[in-house]
Amino acid sequence: MAGNWRGFGRWQTPVLGLSLLVVALCELFLVSDVMADFFYIDIAPPGLDHDVIEFIAVIALGASLVVLSFEFVRLLRERRRFEATLKAASGELFEVITAKFDDWGLTASERDIALLLIKGLALQEIADLRATRPGTVKSQSNAVYRKAGVAGRNELVAYFVEDLLAGEQLIVEPGQQA
Repeated sequence: MAGNWRGFGRWQTPVLGLSLLVVALCELFLVSDVMADFFYIDIAPPGLDHDVIEFIAVIALGASLVVLSFEFVRLLRERRRFEATLKAASGELFEVITAKFDDWGLTASERDIALLLIKGLALQEIADLRATRPGTVKSQSNAVYRKAGVAGRNELVAYFVEDLLAGEQLIVEPGQQA
């Protein structure tokens, strides 16, 4: 699995779970140790020195800290990769939309209207943003739908979203059929 520690893949979840369990048990021991010290009670089991138990707890906590630190760093790297992928995908989608607007022969105003429609703005909101009347926006919207060959806003959005969700290619390469 990509992003896993080398050779650690299938053991990652059990080791992380064990590390969290160790941290919880050590916390329980240390809290009870502090309470025992406060009330002057010896909680060491017979045959085991109290200092040995504390030493084991410290070593276990240190090992767990190392494991959890590696996982934390891995998750940060994975997050950066996902953010970079999302940024690239957003840019690519915009390029795909722009190319499709070129294919449809949309005017600059129609492009603006189409983008705002795809973003989900209402006709009145678009009119307010563009300092125009809702009737003008409706007329331009109809021109966009006609040029795109769709029946309305839902089909316009679905044109891009459907293929995107299916992982299909939106731009037809030269020599291919749509």
